[in-house]
Amino acid sequence: MKANKFIIGAVLAASMFSCTDKFEEMNKDPWSADEMDPKYQFTHIQNKPYTDGGESWRTQIIMTGPMSQATGNLYAAGESFSTSYKDWAWNNIYKEVLKNVTDLESKLPASSAQLGQVEITKVIDMMKVVSMYGDVPYTEAGKGYVEHILYPKYDAQEVALEAMITDLKNGREWVTNGETFTDDFYYRGVAGAWQRLANSMLMKVALYMSEGNPQRAKEVFAEAFNHSAGYISNVAETAKLEHSLNGGAWGQHMNGCGAAMTSQVGGFAYGYMSETSLKSMQSRKDPRLFYVTGVHDYTSSPSSMIIPTADYNPFEMAEGWGESVKPVSLRGTRMGDQDGQIALFAIAEDNDIESAQIINADYFGRMINGAPVAIPSERPFTEAGDKFTLASLNNMTIMNPLSPTIIMSSDEVNFLIAEAIEKGLIGGNSSQYFEAGMRDAFAKYPTFFPGQDYVQGAIAAYKTTDEGAGYNYEAAKEEYITNELAAFTSSANKLDNIIYQAWVSQIGHGVNTFTLWNRTHLPSFVTPVLDKNEYETIDIPVYTTDPRDAVAEGKPVPTPIGVKNIPFHSPGSTSFVRSRRFDYPNNEMSSNATNYQEAVERQRGDAGSTNQFNTVDQWISFKGVYSNAKGIELIKK
Repeated sequence: MKANKFIIGAVLAASMFSCTDKFEEMNKDPWSADEMDPKYQFTHIQNKPYTDGGESWRTQIIMTGPMSQATGNLYAAGESFSTSYKDWAWNNIYKEVLKNVTDLESKLPASSAQLGQVEITKVIDMMKVVSMYGDVPYTEAGKGYVEHILYPKYDAQEVALEAMITDLKNGREWVTNGETFTDDFYYRGVAGAWQRLANSMLMKVALYMSEGNPQRAKEVFAEAFNHSAGYISNVAETAKLEHSLNGGAWGQHMNGCGAAMTSQVGGFAYGYMSETSLKSMQSRKDPRLFYVTGVHDYTSSPSSMIIPTADYNPFEMAEGWGESVKPVSLRGTRMGDQDGQIALFAIAEDNDIESAQIINADYFGRMINGAPVAIPSERPFTEAGDKFTLASLNNMTIMNPLSPTIIMSSDEVNFLIAEAIEKGLIGGNSSQYFEAGMRDAFAKYPTFFPGQDYVQGAIAAYKTTDEGAGYNYEAAKEEYITNELAAFTSSANKLDNIIYQAWVSQIGHGVNTFTLWNRTHLPSFVTPVLDKNEYETIDIPVYTTDPRDAVAEGKPVPTPIGVKNIPFHSPGSTSFVRSRRFDYPNNEMSSNATNYQEAVERQRGDAGSTNQFNTVDQWISFKGVYSNAKGIELIKK
């Protein structure tokens, strides 16, 4: 395979290593040889799925995060009940990654350690498209160059998952056979770490299978859980991809979500906390709010966050629908697609409620030379503007261009084990792993993510309030874990508690939160179908004067004269049904028409559905009857 068949990014990826003793060797010109050096292709398949800012923005921030209701986005149609950006992830994997995978498979020695690393990485990369699209090309994918398969078949999702099991087990065995790739972003070639990663991924695949084939899921999970190589069991064993600023936002090194959330790949990304996730965390006084959210500063690009300095309370919840507006430090975006999504209140100076002017929450704030200035409504923070602004995903911490991409972490693995115990896939004490998952979920933020100056500033600002005086983060964390363990012990639906904690711990990783919901229909407050009577319209309070004026003057919010009913969530093409999948890219209908049509018809038939295709259940989707059984409250009383 000639070098010019591959993307330049395969070479650039090598520069991200911090190992200075190999810097010169790793940066030699690979184009001087007739063949592409496999180590560059290997780092490319590790790197490329997570460094494309345009794809990450659309896949993680606009689509899958809102699909699961963990996050919100103002570009999303009906909070992603339709799949407008359906082709980006597909193209990234199939056009940019798989051809390198299959070329490596064709030229690396059979059963070699390096091929073992490739096989495990292949599964990690392919999990994205399998999670979102259902049936996908897997066994024949990327073989256009090496086997001249130009029109790959779509494997049924169950078949693709079985192929993943084979690849993971082979990779687990082979990584001990000789020399590994030490130019390796995850583990620098340590074979034992790769085996733990393979077992952790096997457990994840098993739970993907637990709705469609519970017995097979039990076999796969138990084998991986009990394997002598172990699994990722603590924070230090986490598989992660480090990032750098080399090449800029359109290069091959930045965290793609971070590039988007710092407004470097097409303007403001509009990524927010959903009202659902925010209020669920606020009612539990979840200390992780200091890490995951805040007010976005859109003064310039790269954009940043406004570090609070005083009067900051991340735990005070905004008003309920139709209630008198409250000035709060953080407010999430509602999961609608019409006026009510961000409407705060209306002003009727002449007491005419029907013609009252709707006032929306502001999208972001502005800071110049450390001083707050006017935000989009032209209302400065000094005039209460900060109390009416949406809570952004934090681009100084979890959404920083230098934030590592977490490939597989111990918190995720512990929650998988707790879930498996509750589903009867293995025996054990689910409470033990539930607690370990929460502890590791907390630990990963200060261990891996930048932005500690933001976090400490926000905590200091909270301490200036009456409620926050004397606040201690570590004590608050312990209190949170104790309370959630007590709730778990008494829960009537322990799976609900487990999936909620897993869902919260993955905020910012939209594919993971969406897949958690899709295969469990949990957390239970994220309903599969919206109640039209509750969501089609929304009431907002109406005032005769702007209540922000009163807040700016230190006065109480005035009493509303009534409420105005406005459009909130349209039925759209799905009739209030939450998406179960991405639609396939349009070009698949023409370029691979026969295989595309066969896959669509098969999946409709298997699911017994003729509905809008993105609402057709995947094979991994929850198969039970949604009962509204609660183990976790949206708002903890």
